Amino acid sequence: MAKTAKAGKKTGKAKQPAIHLAEELEGQFHIIQKKIGKARNDYIDSHQKELAAARNKMKSVQAKVTKARTKTAKAAVRAKNTGTRAAGNQLKKARAASLLLGESLKETKDILVTAQSKLHSAKPFDRKLAARAKVLAQFEKDWDKKLKAEAVTRAKGAKKAAAKRRSTAKKRAVKRQATS
Repeated sequence: MAKTAKAGKKTGKAKQPAIHLAEELEGQFHIIQKKIGKARNDYIDSHQKELAAARNKMKSVQAKVTKARTKTAKAAVRAKNTGTRAAGNQLKKARAASLLLGESLKETKDILVTAQSKLHSAKPFDRKLAARAKVLAQFEKDWDKKLKAEAVTRAKGAKKAAAKRRSTAKKRAVKRQATS
């Protein structure tokens, strides 16, 4: 009696349908595939943007260096022609500015080289991500084929079992008629 009373009680919680392990894994598979695709796109894009920014900065610094060199050359010609102290000071200033810009150009070239090497090292990783995405897509196709094949075998088994039940029922009916 006690067992039936316990079994008859209802709990306040609604039962959640059990999620099949394959469905749960398939959901996780799709999440992983999306993350890999997004990471691949973001990874290469960020390195390409960094490289483009470094190139732009280097071009602007090169332009400044070129202007400073022409200014220095003009100041040197002026200082040579006039020979005044002011022209000499202006030449010193132009040379100092040219040196500073040259150092800045060297730094930006280093940044550009670093960005290029990062991009080159990112490309093999990108290939790995692409290969993983391809393998995951192939796995998903194979998984779908396997599920379809299992569904077909289950359907065939169900047909076979139903046919067997029908034939057994016919045999029983024939036996009953024969014994009656």
